[in-house]
Amino acid sequence: MVKTWAEKEMRNLMRLMAAGIRCPTPHLLKLHVLVMDFIGKTGWAAPRLKDAALSLDRLRECYRELIIAMRTLYQKCKLVHGDLSEYNILYFEV
Repeated sequence: MVKTWAEKEMRNLMRLMAAGIRCPTPHLLKLHVLVMDFIGKTGWAAPRLKDAALSLDRLRECYRELIIAMRTLYQKCKLVHGDLSEYNILYFEV
């Protein structure tokens, strides 16, 4: 069961990347282990959107970016995020 979940996650991440949606790059899938990019820098994980100290203007920009990403996710990838919240979104400026 876990192996099937990891395989599906790998396929979905590849679809997101092909659609231009920002997500971790998957590198390796072996049995039930999926290795992907670390989101953060110098060993520190990017903060969850809930914990990021952002101005109101920046929050509005993030909201707009998120709406566009979710629309693309649905229209191009035929996927719907099953658990979208400020706890499951990492804030990381490249």
